[in-house]
Amino acid sequence: MATTAASAAPAIPSAQVTNDMMILIAGGKPFDLGWSVPVGWTSLGRGQSGTTAAGIDTGSMAVQAWWKIATSDTETNPTVTEGSPVWDNVSAAVCVFSKGATEVWSDPVGVFAADEVTGTALSFTYSSDPGGIAGDYVFLGCAINTDAMGPLTTDLVPVWTGITFGTADTGIEGEGITGGDASYHYMSRPVTSGTSSAAPTSTGTGTATGGADRAESIFVRLRAYTRTQTFLNMARTRV
Repeated sequence: MATTAASAAPAIPSAQVTNDMMILIAGGKPFDLGWSVPVGWTSLGRGQSGTTAAGIDTGSMAVQAWWKIATSDTETNPTVTEGSPVWDNVSAAVCVFSKGATEVWSDPVGVFAADEVTGTALSFTYSSDPGGIAGDYVFLGCAINTDAMGPLTTDLVPVWTGITFGTADTGIEGEGITGGDASYHYMSRPVTSGTSSAAPTSTGTGTATGGADRAESIFVRLRAYTRTQTFLNMARTRV
């Protein structure tokens, strides 16, 4: 999952089919690192946890995510390519979400949060309310500046005023022991009821204190809805 090479090509899950929503997430350091992805992926934005230079178990982190609706059952794995500044430690992963046959995807919305407080507990307050309702799905990810924090002893736990979440899906975790070290955590949860009324937060617990524990997180709201059409009967008058 993590690399100091000049590119990363995360595998798309084999169950992916046409019209699935694909989320590509990349995280790493230095905080101002450069990267690019193939044409056809739309950015959800980028966040960084600060401006501290990369080092072993220290340094601010960057996170960016992109989305794409699959146009075939055999989508090509995307490649995240190194830019400038060059990478110290980077992770990339692809998660796939499906919808009903009569549903249509709404554009996903991503918001970011940083944790620059030393300690084993991660705590994120996201920048704004991406708008949540029953039936939505959320995807959360974070990049942590030390391998001493991973794997997390608990998944990231989201709290969203007005929202009730269902059972968390199995998280994806990884540790990078090359470069300045890092760890990464990605997971998702369904929204079972409610309407959001405030910016979400999330927390997570690491296995040890390590470095300054600087971390950056993204919270993505996913939505598929049923399209309805209304046809109006119009009277034509001949003149």
